[in-house]
Amino acid sequence: MGYMERSPRKRYDPKIHLPEARSVIVCAHNYYNEPRVDDQAGYVSIYSRGEDYHRVLKDKLQSLCDRITELFGAFKYRIFVDSSPLGEKALAVKAGIGFIGRNGTVIIPKRNRGVPPPGSFHFLGVIISNLELAPDSPIAGTCGKCRRCIEACPTDAIVADGVIDAELCISYHTTQNKGKVDEGIAAKTGNMIFGCDICQIVCPYNKKPIVTSEPRFAPGDDMVKVDLHYLDSLSEEEFKAKFQDNSIGDIKYSMFKRSLAVALGNLDRLEQSSNRGNL
Repeated sequence: MGYMERSPRKRYDPKIHLPEARSVIVCAHNYYNEPRVDDQAGYVSIYSRGEDYHRVLKDKLQSLCDRITELFGAFKYRIFVDSSPLGEKALAVKAGIGFIGRNGTVIIPKRNRGVPPPGSFHFLGVIISNLELAPDSPIAGTCGKCRRCIEACPTDAIVADGVIDAELCISYHTTQNKGKVDEGIAAKTGNMIFGCDICQIVCPYNKKPIVTSEPRFAPGDDMVKVDLHYLDSLSEEEFKAKFQDNSIGDIKYSMFKRSLAVALGNLDRLEQSSNRGNL
């Protein structure tokens, strides 16, 4: 993920994106839905089971900007949803949204003004504006001595507090890696074909997650119990049509087929091992 090292000022200097910038508004939106895991089906990360979150959040942030304009007049702004070199997580911490957990996610430690709920199943959206706004302060939060995410990660990708080794991360390999997946990592990917939720599901802050109220994030049944053989039969044109409104559609068809092949191979080996155990 070398692109993370390019243009560091763009990640942390809002004036690079909007020279008139005077404030940064950071928003968090709950996306959680029940995992309903089926070990014999494919697994798609919870965040990508509904409509493409880039589109949904941009619509919501635009509505917020429109409302601000109605109340206080025209102002200059730019909207960001995980689509540019901007350090959303660092900004979220400075804005008092939450703290960076051991698994590298922004964790909201407690209910704040009723919304959003605690935990890490949130998307982040940013508005850089020329408004003069009173700043919020960071909030206290810590993982304490908890190491559940570290112990649960099948590839040992969490190498230090808040530090994830992308070369070991299942989510990276199934959503961003355009090259070959190491055989050792592939063997531990299990049935996952897009993203990974393990380190979040085991987190105590996510012990009692609240299902999102946003209908556009609601998953279809085919995104919860994923038919790997059906997806593997899709042509590139069928793949693009099926996932045109979903974040899965952002990756290359070849990457998608590679992840399907890995998952199918893992399930086949698991079935063969089970059959031998029953002899």
